[in-house]
Amino acid sequence: MLCFLRGMAFVPFLLVTWSSAAFIISYVVAVLSGHVNPFLPYISDTGTTPPESGIFGFMINFSAFLGAATMYTRYKIVEKQNQTSYFSTPVFNLVSLVLGLVGCIGMGIVANFQGVTLRISTEINDDI
Repeated sequence: MLCFLRGMAFVPFLLVTWSSAAFIISYVVAVLSGHVNPFLPYISDTGTTPPESGIFGFMINFSAFLGAATMYTRYKIVEKQNQTSYFSTPVFNLVSLVLGLVGCIGMGIVANFQGVTLRISTEINDDI
């Protein structure tokens, strides 16, 4: 089990780097396409229209996978530390794993459903 954890320190670094690149690349593509104002646009605006929505979705999905790998690695590290000394309660370790994985699933949902189009009826009712 310890051999699995060796060399896993690159995963959180890759997670942060890849996630930052996802926002920066989708911003650059959105600005170059003329879809957003180049001065401080919302992150959600930079990933709503094609082609930047596809790039944003793919990169955030991979970030969600890296986040899940990071959470699982953290879970295994704390589990290993609990074998030699009492580091934390195993229940808290499991709860943190579950919450982290739920967050990663939420990130995947956000990546795949970027924009919502709502149709609002503007009928005027004379009875009011």
